[in-house]
Amino acid sequence: MSLTPVAITALDLRLHSGSWSFAEAEKLRITEHWRKLADANPRIWNGDVLICAGAKVADTVLTGRFIKTDYASFVAWRDWGWPDKSVSNVFGSAIVHTADNALLYGRMASHTLNAGKIYPPGGSLEMKDVSVDGRVDVMGSLIRELAEETGLKAADAERAELLAVFDGPRLSVAQVFRFAQPADMLAEAVRHYLRSGHEDELSDIEIVRASSQFDSTMPAYAVAIARYLTADRA
Repeated sequence: MSLTPVAITALDLRLHSGSWSFAEAEKLRITEHWRKLADANPRIWNGDVLICAGAKVADTVLTGRFIKTDYASFVAWRDWGWPDKSVSNVFGSAIVHTADNALLYGRMASHTLNAGKIYPPGGSLEMKDVSVDGRVDVMGSLIRELAEETGLKAADAERAELLAVFDGPRLSVAQVFRFAQPADMLAEAVRHYLRSGHEDELSDIEIVRASSQFDSTMPAYAVAIARYLTADRA
């Protein structure tokens, strides 16, 4: 799949009232699906997350309406092939772009539901990402996830491109952070952080330099971002 990131300049993402019709209609099946997943992996977590309807880019502004649901419903929707086409999974991605034109992606730990997958630091949007006026703060979410997952601080980098990457039912809001250090130095700092036990969502950090590294462990949106930002765009 070949995707093209879209440059955006602003976000207008807001929480709306109401419930997700898919989650309501499939409540019993979702409960059973989650029970089986939790039996197999007791460390997985269920809680409130946000799902988006009507996400689109117009005049370089990304807009979307969010509703609250739970992670179990989201996972069932994903595992069953994204049956509700009216919504999308919108999430933030923190793109670590190094001084030697590489990217740092995280490899997900074995106890997560995305075990072995490789993609930029980020995570599901939650109610704590909603401000008092109903705005959904994707930027705050991805900056927090960058720090929690890798120990790297957005304040230590130059904030560069803001991209929207439409990948079927997934939409990555990708903020590029340009760090002054080379990839090997930053990767070692992240590995030291991971060894210190601060966060165990990642098992390792991967340095992405070329298309030869792209395989099934890397989602299409993550591949698209890497092609767009690195020298290897073949």
